[in-house]
Amino acid sequence: MKIDINLKFAPNDLEEIYEVICQMYHIDIRDKNRKQEYVLARAIFYALSKKLTRHSIAIIAGFLKQDHASCVHSIKIFNEFMATNNKFREAARFALFKCCNLLEQVEEDPRDFVFLNWSKITNVQQTKICDSVKTYIKDNMELGLKKESYA
Repeated sequence: MKIDINLKFAPNDLEEIYEVICQMYHIDIRDKNRKQEYVLARAIFYALSKKLTRHSIAIIAGFLKQDHASCVHSIKIFNEFMATNNKFREAARFALFKCCNLLEQVEEDPRDFVFLNWSKITNVQQTKICDSVKTYIKDNMELGLKKESYA
């Protein structure tokens, strides 16, 4: 199953992982290419995206304009190379380190992240964020907190 994702509204966490992998290998992993460096870079992207995000395999594969079977196969390749190739293992660990640092920065101050990336967030996500903020404010008002405490 292939899902076409509008890259303007692609998930930010997948975009961060994609940028790390492309910078590491100095290639665009969305290119249709069977060279080993492309295959291994995509394998790292798929494996890290599966481990670090909550997106389905179909969404992750759709981000690179592939189908879910390509993602499943790349994850198998990732596991085989992690078990047998030291150079690949080090590259995957470095990519994991870089991706975790980026994703932690997003989690450290989600207010700034949401504010700066509001246009990239889908309407459904915007609605959920607004509802959670309204609930938070309502709960604090019920506790009798002053307005200054959450301003």
